[in-house]
Amino acid sequence: MTNYNKNDPATIRKMFDSIAKQYDKTNAIQSFCLHKYWNRAFVDKAIVPTKPEVLLDLCCGTGAIAFEYLKKVQKPMKIYLLDFSEGMLECAKSYAKNQNLDQHQLRFLQADAKTIPLLNNSVDCATVAYGIRNIKDHHLCIKDVYRVLKPGGSFGILELTTPTHPFLKYAHNLYLKHFLPTIGKMATSNREAYQYLCNSIQSFIPPEQLKNEMREVGFYGIRQHSLLGGIATIIIGMKTI
Repeated sequence: MTNYNKNDPATIRKMFDSIAKQYDKTNAIQSFCLHKYWNRAFVDKAIVPTKPEVLLDLCCGTGAIAFEYLKKVQKPMKIYLLDFSEGMLECAKSYAKNQNLDQHQLRFLQADAKTIPLLNNSVDCATVAYGIRNIKDHHLCIKDVYRVLKPGGSFGILELTTPTHPFLKYAHNLYLKHFLPTIGKMATSNREAYQYLCNSIQSFIPPEQLKNEMREVGFYGIRQHSLLGGIATIIIGMKTI
């Protein structure tokens, strides 16, 4: 049995490498395809209004957020897709090759989200979906995002969260503890990986604390959008001009 621990990033990288090829399929099963709605809502609220010329998608996984955005644009875009899992990036690259995206500049970066290999003030918009809770020190990630954003740039976070309503919270807890690990076992051979992902949702900080950490770094105009009663949450902040 593998002990996955975000304080030991090497184990988390190994975990995502092991589930990369089944990741999208399993997410669809686990979320009853709601993740597609959440992704579209995230793109519409966090990216589309900014009309970025340069987009950075952190913890990009198989590229779902970046590719969802490219469905909505006509002009050529420059997008950095960053992930520390080689397996996830290979899936994203494979998808891009099959989608006639030659007009866009796609750059795949295998790197740590806490030390982004980009210049200061070089990105119009940054996003991270379902990934910030897996970063060993997410506060350092927020600080580095602030560094690479251009003045007036935006940072959007989409994360799975715990509802505050007592009934929803109870049902959500049952789902994470019993249903999700079972589905994970059926969809992939790595049951421990999905047990870790369930635990990481329950143990991660609430949205209010995440917003406070963004304010401490310098983000302003921070707004929050709760999805399906708070099962998922979108947070968006702006870098000062």
